[in-house]
Amino acid sequence: MDYKRTILVSLPFMAFMTFWSAYDGIIPLMLKNTFHIGDTVSGVVMALDNILAVLLLPIFGSLSDKTKSRYGRRMPYILLGTLFAVLGMPLIPLGDYLYNFPMFIIGLGVVLLALSSYRSAEVALMPDVTPSPYRSKADALNSLSATAGTMVILACISLLVPAVKHPDYMAVFAVIMVLMTASALILFFTVKEPEAVARMQEESRKLGVVYQEDTVSFGGKETLPADVKRSLLGVLACVFFFFFAYNATSSALSKYANVMWGMEGGSYATLQLVPVIVTLFAYLPMAGLAVRIGRKKTVITGGLLLIIAYGALFFSGKFSPVLYVYMSMIGIGMAAVSINVYPMIMEISTPETTGKYTGYYYTASMTAQIITPVLSGAVMEFIGYRYLFLYAFIFGVITLIPLLFVHHGDVMKMEETAPQPTGQMSGGLQENGVSSSYSAS
Repeated sequence: MDYKRTILVSLPFMAFMTFWSAYDGIIPLMLKNTFHIGDTVSGVVMALDNILAVLLLPIFGSLSDKTKSRYGRRMPYILLGTLFAVLGMPLIPLGDYLYNFPMFIIGLGVVLLALSSYRSAEVALMPDVTPSPYRSKADALNSLSATAGTMVILACISLLVPAVKHPDYMAVFAVIMVLMTASALILFFTVKEPEAVARMQEESRKLGVVYQEDTVSFGGKETLPADVKRSLLGVLACVFFFFFAYNATSSALSKYANVMWGMEGGSYATLQLVPVIVTLFAYLPMAGLAVRIGRKKTVITGGLLLIIAYGALFFSGKFSPVLYVYMSMIGIGMAAVSINVYPMIMEISTPETTGKYTGYYYTASMTAQIITPVLSGAVMEFIGYRYLFLYAFIFGVITLIPLLFVHHGDVMKMEETAPQPTGQMSGGLQENGVSSSYSAS
């Protein structure tokens, strides 16, 4: 695998995730403490990004698939999306500082629209330039970069946000703007997308990997065979319920830590940093585990760890150092699930439809994140804050059920990628004993 190329391609995703880390932690505090918005309505506002994502990510993903430019299919979306996001971002902390809700909402809207315009294109760039057998490992490196950015921004929140009643968040958003701008420019000047795609195709041929040209698109004029569609829908359902559980806790942890554990200002970021650090070290081992036992079994393992951690946190009525152990388990579980479900979907796509299938992935994840902040917010407001992790536990269990119906999109074992003479290609990939023409063969 070309590690340098993979890391460079991951840089915009790293910067992208720094914003979402701040978004999940800071925006709920702004809504609650500055604008005095209740938890249920706050959940609606927190779901706006996901509503836009469901509407726009499949559209822009498909558009990027069809885009032809001297800079490639994905690069124009990444550059323009980053530009508009950086222009709108200062309005968010400024609106909060001035108690100006319209300014705050306008800034938030501009940023969310901009990010939705290029998220599918940015994520699809990784499989565009990475041969199929290496995608779990490439996704692990992609996630490593994102986690490193998350660590930086959480550290900034902890250091730059004072424990006062109405802190100024401008410094935190300034760091995000610098990271987003720098990452987009570094990618543009170091990776020539058309050349990188051509190299991937040559590397694939040397590995004996052939991408089927006749794979039909899910949701298009033709349909996938029933068993392949069932696997695709099973993975998408797993993604949906995974984010239904996880996003409920990540988007409300700052408020939960404040109410239940008495953590003020940016101190909650210290606790949230633990799973981020653990996830950082778990990505590559979980990618290696997927090669050994398959992506599906690795996802199940991660799901079980999340369920145990959520259950333990539900019974933790006050702050204790043992919380760091449970948060560490969440970090490992997150790594095991997150780096494998997306490559499973990519195995059912073709090089011509990676953007569209990336849109399907985000449709599932974002739909969950539209509903769960509202529903979990209502649970906290009308039933009690302590039931947040019981909520996550229940949907964590449901996450594993769709995997019973998944039999495609598992890992290609590395021994199946031995270089073959020119013109001699393998006829079909055996995935857990099931031959599939809807993945690399």
